[in-house]
Amino acid sequence: MSKTPGQSRADFIFVYLAYTLRYLYLLLLIPFYGRVLGVEGYGVVLAAMSLMTIAWRFVEWGFATVGMRDIATAAPERYAGLFGQQLSARLILAVLALIGGAIAIWLSPVLKAYPVAGMAAVTLGIVSAFNLGWYFTGSSRPRSAVKLEVLGFAVSLALIFSLVRDEGDTDLVMLSLLASGAIALAAAHWLVRREIAKARVSLRDGLALVRSSSTVFLYTGTSALLVASSTYLLSILSTSEQVGVFGAAERLIAIGLSVMAPAGQIFVPRITALFVNDTDGAHALIRKAMLLLVGIGACGLLCTLVLGKWVVPLIFGPGFEQSVAILQCMALLFPISAVTLVLSSYVLIPLHKEGLLAKVILFGAALSLLCAVPLGIYYGAMGMAIARVFGELVVFVCLIFLCWKLGILARIFNVKHDGLVK
Repeated sequence: MSKTPGQSRADFIFVYLAYTLRYLYLLLLIPFYGRVLGVEGYGVVLAAMSLMTIAWRFVEWGFATVGMRDIATAAPERYAGLFGQQLSARLILAVLALIGGAIAIWLSPVLKAYPVAGMAAVTLGIVSAFNLGWYFTGSSRPRSAVKLEVLGFAVSLALIFSLVRDEGDTDLVMLSLLASGAIALAAAHWLVRREIAKARVSLRDGLALVRSSSTVFLYTGTSALLVASSTYLLSILSTSEQVGVFGAAERLIAIGLSVMAPAGQIFVPRITALFVNDTDGAHALIRKAMLLLVGIGACGLLCTLVLGKWVVPLIFGPGFEQSVAILQCMALLFPISAVTLVLSSYVLIPLHKEGLLAKVILFGAALSLLCAVPLGIYYGAMGMAIARVFGELVVFVCLIFLCWKLGILARIFNVKHDGLVK
């Protein structure tokens, strides 16, 4: 069922208001980590969370993007079949993630000293990969997705504040997060139990989805894995203190970047549908989205440069002074990511140009990793921050050039262009 502009605006406002609870949650939890766990204890948690995200993105394998796109144009009677295929594919990769996660814990000196936290992180990543955000968003129910996420935040906040007491409680942090994730996942499946009652698990269907989603994964998964692996890679190359210093700044950057995420729950399904029968309308909506997100990114950069030196000690307490320079360096990601998010998720993926995206992302990821290892060894946290910004900048430049050559930028901004249009 299509939504009126008024309903879409109401959803947009609701999603952003609900996400303020997420930021409040993080503003409560992150200072708690920094002050209770200290730099080294927080470094262990950050390394575990990095591994969690790697497992999550691997098991998800681009399925969420494909599922959201498919369900946005599917009739309700097809929902169960799409869900069954998504479930089958995730189960296949979950087995590989458990094996790979155990190896990753052994390779990292930081996580090897805390195996319970490490395994809880891997399990949490797998649980997170089974979330139904794609299902609710694609079927035009973004409010349900946000409510479930807020439920998970509330449960984890209650558990962590009641159980974690000192720097030795890193295991309890990860176990609390795992429990809250499992509760939210169970609630999500309960809400749609009638819609997915006829779903079935099929090895053949699962493998087919893995193959068909591989190109999307090379874009969405590679990008996410690059971001997530920075902290984990630093846990191999450097000390837990450097992991804590880098991770503290990276977490603040992640919070800022996540401000842009709720917009996708509103814009992406509408843009995907508009490309089917109203291309001009799709381009107009993309233009509005770009202006909004680039504005948010510019504000994020300015606020970080001006307020960073006061915000970091206020939030994390003593011991995190090195995080200020790292935070200000990584603030360049705000405007860069705003543009790349629109050109990739709002434009190229709805146009089914995942192959081009994959090449760009792989190129940027390869250059970033080539820089990350020597920079991480010799310069620690700052070296990893520079490598991260460099990789994102390469992707930014390549996407701008690609969209210009294809004439996409000309159509978005209503200017004449004689480039290739395919």
